[in-house]
Amino acid sequence: MSHHRSKRAQHHADAERDQEQHSDKPMLQHAMVPKGTYELLESAQAVAEFVKHVRAMGMIAFDTEFIGEESFRPKICLVQIATAERVALLDPLAGVDPMPIYELVADNSVLTLVHAGEQDLMAVKQAINGNANHVVDTQIAASLIGLPWPSSLGNTIEHLTGFHIDKAHTFTEWDRRPLSKSQLRYAADDVRYLPLVWSHIKEQLERENRLNWAMQESATQLAGEPEFDPDRQMRRASRGEPLKPAVKTILRELVLLRRELAQAEDQPQRTMLSDGALMELVRRKPDNASALAEIRFVPQPVAQRHGQRIVDCIRAAKSKPPIREEFARLLEDTAVRARIDAMWLAFQTRCMATNIAPNLVTSRAEFTSWLAARIDRENKLAKGEQVQDAQPPFALDDWRAQSIGRWLSDFIDGRGELSLRWDAASGGLRLSEDQK
Repeated sequence: MSHHRSKRAQHHADAERDQEQHSDKPMLQHAMVPKGTYELLESAQAVAEFVKHVRAMGMIAFDTEFIGEESFRPKICLVQIATAERVALLDPLAGVDPMPIYELVADNSVLTLVHAGEQDLMAVKQAINGNANHVVDTQIAASLIGLPWPSSLGNTIEHLTGFHIDKAHTFTEWDRRPLSKSQLRYAADDVRYLPLVWSHIKEQLERENRLNWAMQESATQLAGEPEFDPDRQMRRASRGEPLKPAVKTILRELVLLRRELAQAEDQPQRTMLSDGALMELVRRKPDNASALAEIRFVPQPVAQRHGQRIVDCIRAAKSKPPIREEFARLLEDTAVRARIDAMWLAFQTRCMATNIAPNLVTSRAEFTSWLAARIDRENKLAKGEQVQDAQPPFALDDWRAQSIGRWLSDFIDGRGELSLRWDAASGGLRLSEDQK
């Protein structure tokens, strides 16, 4: 039994014991929360009837439970759907075809609600060979009304309704049959409260004229394949430690190769080669396949099947130009770093004062890169050099430009201000009246 499978089994046992003590916890009583337990859709007829119900309602809450650490693509073990009146579960491992539900989720005439739904929607996209376009992610939307990014479903529900849901089965054996009553209730609760949550969020978004922002960001983040970010994988493998440019080049190529091999063999990327294995390969730089046997963390079956590919990858990476961080020399200046730190703090404060999660808007790395380019431009202008026009922080058609981009450009150019007050009623920062 693998480490992850053992961990799931332990979590499963712990959750079941806990649920025996709390199985009688009442559900939130509200007109937009389905009463009763859940329906099990065990036939094509039952699925068709529920689809008809959803079309009449015009909205569906959608979620899946899956095992993600044993294959490249997660294994879907349960599909959950709900409206404000009914909640249902479909078990694809029992032979019930989820395709009618997937087609419903992709139907532009029906609004689909998800929470952190990028991975859940992958099953839909693969099944229909297309996108689900009329979708709102309540995790994204909640970050535009004052909640942190990202906020869990449990925290979002509790913040908006005051009701606490149980999340004991977050990491449990979803492919084990039969599923327990506590597993099924947990799964149902993942969609049961989404219509009510969206009702609360939508009301606040409309009051702040931000509904289009939530729809735009949901469409952007949920479109296509989940984004693969090799730079993020590199940071995780190196644990954030600074790497020399030549080392970065090798690590990046190995990260890309790991993904390619894992996808071809339907294995999780870190099962194919762990982060520790990548860093050992970068450090040792083997020049022949037989040398892989002496490198820690490299599984022998992987070395036997792909040893030459790994060695060729390292050899090719060594001949490539080193990856150098843009504006690296500029960022060595402590005064420049202090200026960026101060601007980042002002940016974060402005976001929070307007109830927007700063790291939904941009990351610290992206902010640093953009501001360093501005500072570099200023330095060149001071020397009399020719420069291009300063780039805005966000595209003009991006909601970020309207929400904070224009203020940020003005603030950096000395034309804007940041004036705040403490709102005792809400317990948070707010913009002064003259800055709204």
